[in-house]
This record gives sequence, structure tokens and C-alpha cells, in this order.
Amino acid sequence: MRISVRSVRSRSGRERPGPDGQAAAGTGSASCFSRAGSSIGEACASSYALRSSSKDRKGQELGIQRQEKACRELCERMGWGVLKVYPENDVSASTTSKRRRPQYTEMLRDARDGFIDGIVVYSIDRLTRRISELTSFLEEQKEHGFAFATTEGEDTATANGRMILTIKGAVAQQETERMSERINNSLLQRREQGKPHAGGKRQFGFKEGSYFKELDEGEAKLIREGYRMLMGRIAKTPGDVARYWRSEGSATPQGGAWTIQSVKRVYRSERTGGIVTYKGQDIGDSIYGAPLTREQWENVQTLLDGRATPAARGSGKRKHVYSGFLRCGYCGSAMRVQWATIQGRTFRRTFCHSAQRGRNGQLGCGKVSRKYEWIEDRLNEVVEAALLSRMPQKEEAQTEDLTSQISLLESRIRALRGRWKEGQMEDEDYFDSLTHLRAELQTLRTREATATIRRSRVETDVLSVWKDDAPENLERRRAIVTSVIDSVEVFSIGRGRRKPPEITSIKITPVGAEHEEPEPM
Repeated sequence: MRISVRSVRSRSGRERPGPDGQAAAGTGSASCFSRAGSSIGEACASSYALRSSSKDRKGQELGIQRQEKACRELCERMGWGVLKVYPENDVSASTTSKRRRPQYTEMLRDARDGFIDGIVVYSIDRLTRRISELTSFLEEQKEHGFAFATTEGEDTATANGRMILTIKGAVAQQETERMSERINNSLLQRREQGKPHAGGKRQFGFKEGSYFKELDEGEAKLIREGYRMLMGRIAKTPGDVARYWRSEGSATPQGGAWTIQSVKRVYRSERTGGIVTYKGQDIGDSIYGAPLTREQWENVQTLLDGRATPAARGSGKRKHVYSGFLRCGYCGSAMRVQWATIQGRTFRRTFCHSAQRGRNGQLGCGKVSRKYEWIEDRLNEVVEAALLSRMPQKEEAQTEDLTSQISLLESRIRALRGRWKEGQMEDEDYFDSLTHLRAELQTLRTREATATIRRSRVETDVLSVWKDDAPENLERRRAIVTSVIDSVEVFSIGRGRRKPPEITSIKITPVGAEHEEPEPM
């Protein structure tokens, strides 16, 4: 909202255009309003209004209209003309607000530049509720000499008037902070009652408009199925879950396609496990339903945290069992494996690529090009022999039962919460004790989740898994190779060779051998 009656020259000699876009003649300095007896020609004033009505959130701006009317009546009584209004609807001036105030900034800039001679506001708390901002405003007024008035009659021309204004500003800030404390206490009480925060975008697994109180059974079923995929004996990845959800015709709450990151966000959200938080703290369990239980959610966190570390070499998606393990015996570059057709014969070959970086950062030498099948057969023999030589896996020792310890800590937290609600504990003591107990509880739950994952991943017959050369079993076979072979150096055998290569044309480094110190001669 902008109101301009006529343009006048500023103190710097610039002209402000009138309503018709043309500069109007004027003498003297630019003014926001004219005092009685002023010698300037056409005078104008500024009124700054800030909303206070709750209806302003619906865009009706009723608070601003009421405040502007009172400011105009004051200007009329004082004989001042209005040049411009600086409205800020639904923008708080309190200490807790983080939103910018562009109209307030523009008003101060106009006052510094001399485009206005004075500022009129409805009340001091409509100007600001920050004592530091009020002090800065009064310093600006003193430095640039513009007048200031409110409909409540504050006076900044005297020391006493400025003192009273500062006290009112401090009271306004204190009232804002007290209001914030009451709201925070109310929110904390709701969280203690198991009622989660109801704001924000819709989350996958909950019905639209239910404020996270009602489950979308179809989406919740997908979340539970994804949990079984992640925690199964043949572990799947978030990417597998994303592909499964897409195949079921599901989309994100915003209508997008599922990706690895969007799936992770679903399982990382505390709401998925029915956990209520307040300012990042675990407060308790929701009284409403959730797609997963707390225990299931914590199992997923342990799983995802374990996968957050860089993947071991050889554990990525590959097409060949030994891709990533083969190294050039001359320059140390990783060798590539690909299908090749030469003279009508199609076969797999592994070679040192001249564009591949070696151990020392230099490009590959390109000296080695070998048939992959012979190398694969020799390495298969090594892996199978290593598996046969290993002792049968002993039955895993019975893991400790942490259920009783977890139940004890949960009961202590409930008792602590009851004492705090009855006023038997100070807030500081309560939150210190709650933080300590929650940390202990989280440690026990993490240990329990780790044991659960370990039990779900026990492999009874590794050799049978190794002999299963189906394409879908490739990643599991590569994981077995990682436990046996660290790297394989491949050397050239020359051109036109007909007889089988020598076994010395490859050098296998078993796992652990690279860290062993050579025995003294």
C-alpha cells in the first residue's frame, strides 16, 4: 500500500515523482510532514503500520487498516500530510521472528536520505519488539534529525521521553519472550503426552489432512514391506526398495518418483517409527499409530548408518566377479573387463587401459591384455580352496538379553516425567536427568538393533552360495571374494602364445597379507 500526495525535493536535491509520474514543484527540504508555520510548499508525511490481528493470516489486513486509520487521524490533528504508508502484513517485529522486514528497512532508508521528515506509528511495539533494534532506531533519529510520533503520545524530543520509550520497548520484548516461553512449555507438554508436531508437509504413510494421526494403510504396507527387504537374509538396498515402490505404482507425497534419497528420508523420519521429538530430543512414543515400531525404526537406523561409510572396494554393482580386483603388474592401474570380438570370436578380456590412473597417479601403461576366462578359473579355484579350508562356523554365542535393562530405563524415565509434571523437580534438573537416561537408553537400543541385524545375516552354507553363479547372486559372490582376495596382479604373456599361461603370470595377494611384515632372512 503506497500513498503519495505530491513530490517535493529531498535534502540532497533529488525529486520524488507524484501520483501522475511527474515531478511537482516544491521549495525547501523534503519533508514527511509539515509543522505549523513551516515555510515549505507542499508537505507530506509517512505512516508505518504493522499488523496485530490474527485475521491478517487470511490476508484481510484488518489490523493494518485499523492502525493506519488511527495514524492518519493523528496526522490530521497535527496538521501533517501523508506521503507514504509502509505496511507489513503478517510480519512479526518480535525477538523470536526470523523473517526479514523489507518495509521497515525501506522506511529507515527514506528517512536517512531525507525523503521524509518524520515517522508515525500506531504504537512502539508495532515498530519493534527488540530493544537492540529500538536503540538503533533512536540513534538513527538523533543522527538524521527526523521526527517520530505514536498514537499513544510517546515523546523522543527529551531524555525522559526517550527513557520511557526504551522502557516500553523492553517491556514489549519481555512480553514477547514470556509468550514464547508459554508456547514452548505448551508444545513440550503436548510432546510429553505423545502428541507429535502436526505441522509441515504430508509424510508418506499418513493420510492427507490427518495431522499424522491416521495411517494410510496402503502406504504403511509398502513401508513395512520395504523394511522386510532391507532386513532380510538376502539384504536389499534403498534403491531396491525405491524400484519396488515404483513398480507398485506409488509416488512420493509431492507426486515425484521414488529415489534412493527419498526412500532414506522416509525411514530416517522419527514419525515413521512413532517417535515424538522436541527440539531434536527424543521425548517418547506417539499415542497414534505408525508404520513401524520403535524397535524396527532403530534397526533401520543402525543399518543405514553402517552403509553410510564408503563402500569397500569390489562391493559396487559390477558385471564380472573379479572386476575391481585385477591390477596391472607393471603400473598398478585397475584393469578393465569387457567383451571383445576378434576375427569372429567373441570372448571376455581384461586389459590395462592407457587412460586409467595407476597407484602413483600416472596413466596406465597399456602393456597387458589377457583373456579373462583363464584368470577367472584360477581365481575360482583359489576362493573355493580357501572356503573349504576354513573351519565350519561355530554356533554364534547367545547374545545378551537387553530387554530387562531397556524396560528398567523406560520405567525410570516415566517416573522422572511424573515427578516433573507434579512440580517436584526443576526444569533444569529434569532435562539434565532426561538427557542422561535417554543417552543410556539409545546405547542399549543400538546394541540390541545391531544384534538383531547380525542374527538376520548369519549364513549357514557359504560354499553353496559361492557355487550359485546366477546373475542375481553376483553381489554375494563378490562379497565372498572380498573376504579371500585383496588384489591380483596380472602380467603379460606375449603375443601369439598357444599353450596355457604359466600360473606365475598372475600374483594373488590374500586378504591380510598386505599388512604382514616380511620375515627376516
